Amino acid sequence: MAAVSVRRVGLSWVARTAGVAAAAVGFVISGVGPASAVTPLSEYVDQAYQANGRVTAILPIGNTVYIGGAFTSLRPYGAAAGTGEVTRNHLAAIDRVTGALLPWNPGTDKTVYALAASPDQSLIYVGGGFSAAGGVRRSRLAALDPVTGAPTSWAPVTDQNVYALAVSATRIYFGGTIDRVNGQARGRLAAVDAAGVLDPAWHPVADNRVRMLTTSPDSASIYVGGEFGSIDGDTTQKNLVKLTPDTGAPQPWKLHPGYPVFGVAFFGPTLFAGGNGSGGHVGAFDAATGTRLWTLQTDGGVQAVTVMDNTLYVGGHFDNVCVGVIDGATTGFRCPKNAATRHKLLAIDVTTGDLDPWNPGADSPLGVFALANSGGSLQVGGDFKRIGHLRAQQSYAQFSNA
Repeated sequence: MAAVSVRRVGLSWVARTAGVAAAAVGFVISGVGPASAVTPLSEYVDQAYQANGRVTAILPIGNTVYIGGAFTSLRPYGAAAGTGEVTRNHLAAIDRVTGALLPWNPGTDKTVYALAASPDQSLIYVGGGFSAAGGVRRSRLAALDPVTGAPTSWAPVTDQNVYALAVSATRIYFGGTIDRVNGQARGRLAAVDAAGVLDPAWHPVADNRVRMLTTSPDSASIYVGGEFGSIDGDTTQKNLVKLTPDTGAPQPWKLHPGYPVFGVAFFGPTLFAGGNGSGGHVGAFDAATGTRLWTLQTDGGVQAVTVMDNTLYVGGHFDNVCVGVIDGATTGFRCPKNAATRHKLLAIDVTTGDLDPWNPGADSPLGVFALANSGGSLQVGGDFKRIGHLRAQQSYAQFSNA
């Protein structure tokens, strides 16, 4: 293939190559660009509490950052494992400004995979693999008070793990490996109301695991990502789909990626999707049409994305950004050529498409599982034990403006 170049059109992108139609092109990132005009993010972590096990979900509300995962305790910044440990079973809250551990301590008996807030932020919805939350029986779903941690009476019953949550004004959507909700058949996806009553109208069926859910900024669509190969038996609806919020029927979407999607983020009219397959991918799509704008490929899976200050932050278990590949072998993938080394974290300027110089790095084979941002700070969760130029900080870290 001839060399690929890129030009910017508003907030969208057009890929061009000599002798190749733009529709056939997906990769554009050319290399490390100039420093962004926005305030740069530090490459060194803030002084915040850390966790003793994987963090898989992060939910900032105001100055409080709620985290969920497989951890059972937190300890102060700089403390070695086993020193100053405070029990927190799979749920905790950290002060974003001071980094201190907060008293919020509902706890669950097994891993938490997803967190979401009600529209008025008066409730925190929790999804995972647990059978108890806040000291009462809850089947993989719970609603908690954000101040006291007390569970509410909201108690839908699912038979398998919940990996994703999204909340609208009228429904709580969730997905995972579920087959039944409140005793009724469902196919990895379901929706209930504020009382926990199953919505009979919203009934899409995915044929495999759902990894992420989010509402569109205008609330007119529900985006669903995961490892599924069909919705309602339609094999063209795979990995990333756009559904109606009332019925679950698919909405028009031009290109469903060939890789499992683990997370999405919006910037104006653009949707960014991160996922695995053939190493890992970050794809940019027109959020209205599903037209692919560009794809960046890494040598390991992408598991989380978030946009802050005109920058797309990406986390996963990659070590390098690849050159010249859009879709490759699904197993044993190696970059044919590296554009840049980025251990588990990278950043892209969304207004130029350049790979940002920001390069703090993190260790561990599986790296980063969750990203969020609030108040000019980036929150990171995962499996790492060292992050920010290999400084000791386990499973949870925060980066603020330099």
